[in-house]
Amino acid sequence: MGLLHWCTVSPEGQSSLAAIRFAAPVRISSLRIFPTAAHPFANAPQVVAQTEPETFFLEVFLNAHPIPQADSKEKPRVANALIPTVIPYAGGQVDFTVDMGSEYATRLMIVKGKFDVLSIAIYGDIVSDAPASTRTYEPRPLPSIEPVPLSKTIDPSISSDPTMLAKQLLAIIPDSPPLPLVVRLMFCLKPSNDDWDLPDFPYLHSDLGAHDADDLDLETVIDALSKPVRDDTPDEDLMTFAARVSGGISTPKSSDEAYQIAKLLSVSASQHPGLARALLHHLDVASLFTVHTLDEETLLCLLDAATNVDIARHMNNEASFGILSQLQENPRTEKSTQLAARRLHSRIRDWRTFEDALSNTRGDFNQSWKMLEEVGAEEQSMGIWLESMILHDDIVTKLAENPVLATLQSHSLQFRNKINITSHDAFVTLVRAFIGVASVLAVWAWTDSLGNDTCRERALAVLQLWQGVDGYREIVNHLMLLRQLTRRLEWITSENDPPRRSGVFAERLICELAKDPRAILNEDLVQTILSLKSPLSFIAENELLSMRKVALVSEDGLPAAVEELVFSSDHPLSLRRLRTLRVSLAIIERELTAPKGEWRTLQAFWDERSPGIIACLIDILVGVAGDLNGHFVLSPPPRMNQAVADQLFLTADDLLRLIKQLTPAFPLTGRAMRRLTIAAADIFACTDAADMVYSQAGRACISAHGTRQACLDLVRRLAEPDISAEPGKSGAEVVFRTLLQHARRSGDRDPAYHALQAFTMIDHILPEPNAMLYDEGEPSHLITSVLPNVLDEIRLFLRLLDPENRGHIAKRLIRLDEEVLGIGGWLLTEELKDITRTIESLAAHRHAENYRTVLLYQVTLSLQFILDLASPSSSFSKWCLNAIASTHDLSSSLNACLNALLDGQYTSKQLRDLICVLAPAATSFEPELSFTIVLAALRTSRQITHPETLLRPISDILSKTTSNIINPEPLRLEIGQTLSALASQEPDASSAESLLTILEWLPSQTGSRLTTLCGITPDLFASLFSSLLASLPSERHPAIETLRSALSIDEDEFLPPPTTALPETLKLSIHDLDDLLRHDIPTPATPPNGSKTPDILGLVISPPTALLRAQQVPTTGLTKTYTNNDFRELRQAPSARQNTSRLPSMHVDVGINGRLAL
Repeated sequence: MGLLHWCTVSPEGQSSLAAIRFAAPVRISSLRIFPTAAHPFANAPQVVAQTEPETFFLEVFLNAHPIPQADSKEKPRVANALIPTVIPYAGGQVDFTVDMGSEYATRLMIVKGKFDVLSIAIYGDIVSDAPASTRTYEPRPLPSIEPVPLSKTIDPSISSDPTMLAKQLLAIIPDSPPLPLVVRLMFCLKPSNDDWDLPDFPYLHSDLGAHDADDLDLETVIDALSKPVRDDTPDEDLMTFAARVSGGISTPKSSDEAYQIAKLLSVSASQHPGLARALLHHLDVASLFTVHTLDEETLLCLLDAATNVDIARHMNNEASFGILSQLQENPRTEKSTQLAARRLHSRIRDWRTFEDALSNTRGDFNQSWKMLEEVGAEEQSMGIWLESMILHDDIVTKLAENPVLATLQSHSLQFRNKINITSHDAFVTLVRAFIGVASVLAVWAWTDSLGNDTCRERALAVLQLWQGVDGYREIVNHLMLLRQLTRRLEWITSENDPPRRSGVFAERLICELAKDPRAILNEDLVQTILSLKSPLSFIAENELLSMRKVALVSEDGLPAAVEELVFSSDHPLSLRRLRTLRVSLAIIERELTAPKGEWRTLQAFWDERSPGIIACLIDILVGVAGDLNGHFVLSPPPRMNQAVADQLFLTADDLLRLIKQLTPAFPLTGRAMRRLTIAAADIFACTDAADMVYSQAGRACISAHGTRQACLDLVRRLAEPDISAEPGKSGAEVVFRTLLQHARRSGDRDPAYHALQAFTMIDHILPEPNAMLYDEGEPSHLITSVLPNVLDEIRLFLRLLDPENRGHIAKRLIRLDEEVLGIGGWLLTEELKDITRTIESLAAHRHAENYRTVLLYQVTLSLQFILDLASPSSSFSKWCLNAIASTHDLSSSLNACLNALLDGQYTSKQLRDLICVLAPAATSFEPELSFTIVLAALRTSRQITHPETLLRPISDILSKTTSNIINPEPLRLEIGQTLSALASQEPDASSAESLLTILEWLPSQTGSRLTTLCGITPDLFASLFSSLLASLPSERHPAIETLRSALSIDEDEFLPPPTTALPETLKLSIHDLDDLLRHDIPTPATPPNGSKTPDILGLVISPPTALLRAQQVPTTGLTKTYTNNDFRELRQAPSARQNTSRLPSMHVDVGINGRLAL
């Protein structure tokens, strides 16, 4: 991209147009407008810009010039079309991005507007008319974009004084008041219109001594305190004033008197901290209020008052809590009053929790932050709380004692979902950020009231910048919904012609607020959006239409939301449609929490002829899951659109949480639960893919993190004991079966990756053993009712996993089962049976080489899985060996598996390690299995570095083996080959003793051929006895000599069969994989000649020749029956060749399957 053109133009003619022509087609990337007296180019200081007036709207028209495509054979026709756009120029040097795409260029740019002169630089590229030559694709890594941290100047979260930025902004205004006074006036006291016009404003302070004690009633005091008290008022004067006020206060006899006292506390809560302390010193608040005098309005005034830390501390006593509890528990109390009492009770309690969290590293941070969320929803409460945080010395000290560590990191901070603040440092950082944002908002409100555009512009710029930072965004958007602030945005944007920078920033704030569905539920924001009118400086026309759409849905309420939800949408969903759906879901969620809201919601769905709210939500969720799958497929996905992906994840999150909320009240059918589970599993897999594809700091990735947890929460809820899908079938059974089966149906995603995500979800929803027992000590429903019905699905699912994950799931199931069902033993049995079937298939059939390699690798993985359970390093080793010893089916399957491996001459490291584990415990196994382990151990001893580790277990097993179990032929062969391998070594005393014990056992078996060994030569046999004589003490020599004479050698030449090593890894080329995938596809065969095919109507199949030659069969009715060659003879007649304008008859009266109809 380079500089295409620089000019200073002036409009001409009655239409006030200026044209800029280019010598060649160009693709414009950006426009840069320079203010008057600016020097655009450092290398050309003589060039000076001139732009008048300072602000104006500029209309830009670009001539559309099609660019020839490389694969196009026709020259494109140049269309005489102008593409319009509007640029708001609000002064200064400003860049405007132009996205012309790759299909069009331009030769002409026309500008129009109320300007006298304009200096503009145009940047872009020159486009050639010749078709671009095809270039070789060269893969390049995507650039890594790291988020830029906020400057310390505008990051209150890392400042020891979070209000510093607000004070600096306030200093821009000449003779500005202090920040506490600004907060007090903007959020709490709200001066009248007449006060703003007074010359002493804002320093219109209350005169505490202006009234005599006799004239000082509550109304007079409240009116006097409607103006700020001087911050330098001595404490003695405050105490004197409080004493005078308290002297005229008695226990109220009516709710009106109680309201006056509560109003006094509320007004004093935002004043100088000493005033509230003085009043509390003379008043016993708990004794002034009773259950009979407290109504909703009084409680709301006390709620605001309790936002002051001193008042909250004073009311934190048993007497106050007792009165509030009586109000909440009294059935005669109105619901609104009970709610107000509940909120006041929480506010008092939460202040103590908040104070503790400021200094306690193990405090309740989430509950403390919830208090800030509630405080920030009301202007009065927010102003009083902010005054406490910046004026109360003890609170300021507690906050300052916490060191400043790092910048704000708040990916888990979401006002719409459950908050999760995990550390004290994160909590303190968020509190500082909250104070900083609230302070800047107070300054913006003040400067907007004064009309100081410079300070207002900078305050809005800071707020708009914070909206792009995680953590700050949630705080700004939450506090911006205060009625005063939302209305100010409306006023700023209503007078934006000519454009102002403050108007541009205000539009940006509104546009970002409109993306939050819960913000759209705010009535003031809805009116602000609906009041937006052209011309606008930032919001484009399509964006304005989208904002108006969601605002109208919010304004119409529940009927419009239900109508949008039941409307059948085309997929993939557009960004506008997703935002509309999210607002509709937010309306439904709000309505369900209102009194009788559930009934109104059901009625609204009934009016729309919807099958039900749950069915509707599941249909939408399935569609959203399908759209998300389209972003993460193996086939080339469409161009990455993180904005759509972000909204898809957020929509899925809203749907999942709402469905979870409705599940207990609206039972699901089995089909609905299966669809819901599959959709949740697909979305869960997409969240992990987004984590790998998108930047960790991107909004799509952050949204995916929250959606991932929502998937787990919903599936866990569906798997709980109280959820049922069908009569006699629990929800847990449906969920587990669906997940296990869905793991084998990857669709267009990577099958291995899909199975891994299914494993992750199943692993997360499996309960821990300590939560598995009911109070009665009985096994959980998962063990007794669910797992027995999905054993086959579990077995097939485990086959999809690698040995590590397979072992992990098996161990969890074994731990959960606790031998109630014997799931672990059954899984091992089935795994061994699979190995046996595979080995037998390899022996019985001739497979392609690649297919054979894959089958052998499956055997390796199965052996590794079994070894993972049986290995001494595993905590399940003891269980595994006990299960083999006590379970007949498992023992028989292991015996058959080892025999198949021995007969096939297979070797592998996993098999050797497994035999080394089994041999020492084989004496407790069934005799048949023990004997097979002896054969395997003898063979293994020839393949390992230290064979002596197996000699002792072999001798122990043989000593307990009876003759009816022994198969002498393989045993004498294995012993002979083992002795042949050990003959050349010098065994130690222990190994020599074990060898001698084995040799002594051979002659002791009567009626067998075990005394004649094969697989060893006489020379090696002699060498073996020489080694034994050298290694054993002399008292054992007679026994050795006796054995030498008792044993003989079969001198027939023995050729050991070749061994097959099981592959440790599997490497296949793309062509090999393609061959494997085509392995089971049958080759199409050409039909044989003369085969009969259906006629054109597909109604009749010609009968066999034998039937045509059959005897005539008499029939009745209108159908004519032909015999022999009558039909052919009739067709050969001259009359039959005439064109009768009808198809020739091809009807032959035959029955089904070629039989005559008799």
